[in-house]
Amino acid sequence: PYPCTSTTLGAPAAAAREELHPLAGQPVEVTVDDGARLHVEVDPADTAPAGAPSVVLVHGYGLSADAWHFQRLALRGRYRLVLPEHRGHGRSTRGPAGPVAVARLADDLGLVLDAVAPTGPLVLVGHSLGGMTIMELAVRRPDLLERTRAVALVATSSGGLAAFDHGLPLLGRHLVRWAEQALQRTAERADVLERGRRLGAEVEQRLVAHWSFASPVSPEVERLAARMMAGTSVGTIADLLPAFGTLDESEALTALAGRPVLVVAAERDLMTPAAHGRTIADAVPGAEHVLVRQSGHLVMLEHPAVVTSRLERLLARAAGGDGAPAGDEVVLPLSERSRAARAAAATRAARARGGRR
Repeated sequence: PYPCTSTTLGAPAAAAREELHPLAGQPVEVTVDDGARLHVEVDPADTAPAGAPSVVLVHGYGLSADAWHFQRLALRGRYRLVLPEHRGHGRSTRGPAGPVAVARLADDLGLVLDAVAPTGPLVLVGHSLGGMTIMELAVRRPDLLERTRAVALVATSSGGLAAFDHGLPLLGRHLVRWAEQALQRTAERADVLERGRRLGAEVEQRLVAHWSFASPVSPEVERLAARMMAGTSVGTIADLLPAFGTLDESEALTALAGRPVLVVAAERDLMTPAAHGRTIADAVPGAEHVLVRQSGHLVMLEHPAVVTSRLERLLARAAGGDGAPAGDEVVLPLSERSRAARAAAATRAARARGGRR
């Protein structure tokens, strides 16, 4: 069990005693054209009205379907949820070794949807690499785009990552190139590297926390993030790393126009900078752009209530409800709003005392 508290995560108070345990749905295995076996979790809808969309939650690089734990917990039963795991991630097999382009992941996602959601409306939600995959899918599978009622892109980028320093000025770009070369050279010795990762698990958890979160989170959430990343093989990391430097989804952004689009950016994201979210929102007319203060790359785990509430509003818009886009919005997570409210109250009290003197 992985207990967590609402004070750290900004979740509803009723969730304070809830344990962060793995969620399980109906497992489906989809074998794609090159032999990779992709694991998919499907949560059926208990109360969704006729014609409600299947909500597809696509995780990011080095993660698994568990990255959507809190959103899945909030939405399950109300919508049919589809949670695929990228090749080499979670319980999916790696497939043939070698470089993997985002286009390959988009083709995988299309085949998964053909298998588990062949008809009916869709809402596509992607974090980081998952968002890139959805953007590429919009170009490669216009038939699926036609069925898509809304899209959410969370802490992701449409391109230009080769010029980013990943929070390490002067060194970041060189380190990425060095990592690509080192991973390629040592792919045949992956077993040695995996043993080293296990020995350095505590250090890895600290590094994961540094690059994933910008505010304090519970140790359980830190361990969840570290566990997902430790479960992704060195081979998979090597296969995908070069794809980020050549990413260009500008064509896809044009294709997304004409439907509700939510762009969530994290203020202190060291992996896909907040400015990249701004770029995406500017390129999609009518997109809702939300910047989450005091948040890192794993914003849906760090401040789950913020992300979930925006997804629920997007789903209302997709259904033709009154969840109108808010336009540009900067959101303070619950814990920060509480601190700000306390500070404001203290200021008012001090002024009142001064007035009585």
